Amino acid sequence: MADLVLQDVRKRFGKTEVIHGVDLEVKDGEFVVFVGPSGCGKSTLLRMIAGLEEVSGGDVVIGGERMNEITPSDRGIAMVFQSYALYPHKDVYGNMAFALRHAGEDKALIDERVRKAADILGLEPLLKRRPKELSGGQRQRVAIGRAIVRDPAIFLFDEPLSNLDAALRVQMRVEILRLHQRLKTTMVYVTHDQVEAMTLADRIVVLRDGRIEQVGTPLELYHHPKNRFVAGFIGSPRMNFLTATPDGQGRVTVRDSAPIEVPVRDATGDALTLGIRPEHVELTAPGQGTLTGEVLVAERLGGETFLHVDLGDAEPLVVKADGGVTQKPGETVGLRFPPAALHLFGSEGQAFEHRERHGLIA
Repeated sequence: MADLVLQDVRKRFGKTEVIHGVDLEVKDGEFVVFVGPSGCGKSTLLRMIAGLEEVSGGDVVIGGERMNEITPSDRGIAMVFQSYALYPHKDVYGNMAFALRHAGEDKALIDERVRKAADILGLEPLLKRRPKELSGGQRQRVAIGRAIVRDPAIFLFDEPLSNLDAALRVQMRVEILRLHQRLKTTMVYVTHDQVEAMTLADRIVVLRDGRIEQVGTPLELYHHPKNRFVAGFIGSPRMNFLTATPDGQGRVTVRDSAPIEVPVRDATGDALTLGIRPEHVELTAPGQGTLTGEVLVAERLGGETFLHVDLGDAEPLVVKADGGVTQKPGETVGLRFPPAALHLFGSEGQAFEHRERHGLIA
């Protein structure tokens, strides 16, 4: 196992810089997830760690050793790609053993490692099957097994679940998490799916336009986003945002609401944005809450219901409510915003610091 350090890492394609001075430390045995929208640089950064992309500036350090000029095969890493990239003419055993055979390893060692990986991943009954005889989830397990047998210091995952259906993605997330708990090896995982990031990571790295926006545990990013971008990206459904006007006494108003107490420090400026997550909005009788609106859509999912409420803005406000709520499209509802659950963002998108970390935002 090994730690990973990125020091002012940059990547340029010609005159265009796409990674802008990234600094990051990944501890030995830590599971870190890179997340962000398409084009944010997360896969490029992963490929630079792997040695598949040249570093234009800065240093990639693995286990205390600078890796910029070290070939991918000598970096002590193993990478699992979005595509399974299995050899169709080889069985599962042959696919998992290929890299070790190519390296000239002893047959007994190869057999030991392949069978150990097969045991970890539940592949023992499938060792004689070829890829065409496997499901998508089984093929992905083979691809992961091929990485395990190399006994790497660091595992790199580049959106490994994006080709699977929803049910298989959930199953494979659990299997990857259990794999990390069992191997205790450093893992760096790239995804555009913030649900994967929240469920897998020890820490999440949120990227935008080749820069790190925020690094923290899933709950730190969820409850204490550094800016509006992180607040809107982490969480499903995303945080609701409403234009707010300060009253000069530490409160704000939204549309025609009464003054709303927001527990933040030094809230100044004219163009402010109030944020609240869908699960924190409380339904009340019309006229009794912070705001009143009309239900446009009710998404009933059984255990929970998402109400899309028209407040006269470009986007409706989303309320995550109990599955048994009876409100229907066309009905008017009141909405209450608990002060402890509110976030406030300035004109540049920066979050104002909460006075206390308590209640719903602890």
